[in-house]
Amino acid sequence: MESIDKIKAHYSFTTRDAQNLKGLLPLMEMHKEAFPKEFYQYVKNFEDASKYLKDQETIERHQAALKEWFKNLFSGEYDNAYLRELERIGMTHVKINLPAHYVNAAMHFVKQYCGKILRKEIGDEKERLYLWGSIEKILDINLDAMTSSYIEEGRRAYFISERIESYLINFARRFSYGLNLFLIIGLVLMGLTVLGLFVYDITHIFAGDIEKGLLGTLGSLLMLWVVIELVDTEIKHLKGGKFAIKVFIGVALVAVIRKLLVVMLKAEAVEAQFTLIAAIAVLGAVYWLISKIE
Repeated sequence: MESIDKIKAHYSFTTRDAQNLKGLLPLMEMHKEAFPKEFYQYVKNFEDASKYLKDQETIERHQAALKEWFKNLFSGEYDNAYLRELERIGMTHVKINLPAHYVNAAMHFVKQYCGKILRKEIGDEKERLYLWGSIEKILDINLDAMTSSYIEEGRRAYFISERIESYLINFARRFSYGLNLFLIIGLVLMGLTVLGLFVYDITHIFAGDIEKGLLGTLGSLLMLWVVIELVDTEIKHLKGGKFAIKVFIGVALVAVIRKLLVVMLKAEAVEAQFTLIAAIAVLGAVYWLISKIE
């Protein structure tokens, strides 16, 4: 599956669109209760509708889910978690063998319903058309994500070990996510350790060894900056962001700089200092090139 950022780019969905939809939330919440009722009036004429809405308990559960989905349309938060929820809805439709045509027809109703609300509540035609553009984009994204589950299911039909493959993929995803969480915990512990090192380096200043204390403190601050960057990068990665190679080059660069600061305290280690300066120059050039590319 593609990331939500790529899908939004395909539909020219911008931050302004998200703000427009969030601004419509109070208005749409006024119609949230009526939405599932009118939706059921529409779908009851579908052939085999009773096959998928078998009893009152199923209907009530589905209506509650419809209200929640309708509200989330105007939440203003459209990240990878939102995309995964749409994919889950799509897979639910696939599992109950709901024809893709019904999903498309249902989305058509939602467009008509939202358009009716805008015509009723917003008199300025220019503003109404502007807001309608944002609604149309988010509904198209929803339809895209939901119907992609049908395509994915069609692809799976070509694999003999479909169930095993599904289990393995789900396990790998959860395992990868668990490792990322473990990595964040490790980075937090590292951050606490660096804070301890920073305090230790400061004690050298109070002990009278000002030069060693200042250089050590500067090195500790650089390491703390690296930990902050790594934590921030990992959080972005968990939210679906790109893998930032330059951060890891930055880690190596800071490590060499700190080593240089330590070596500078030893007057006899001049040759080692030149070696470290050359390494810093190379890493700095690599960091600059990667920054340009990214």
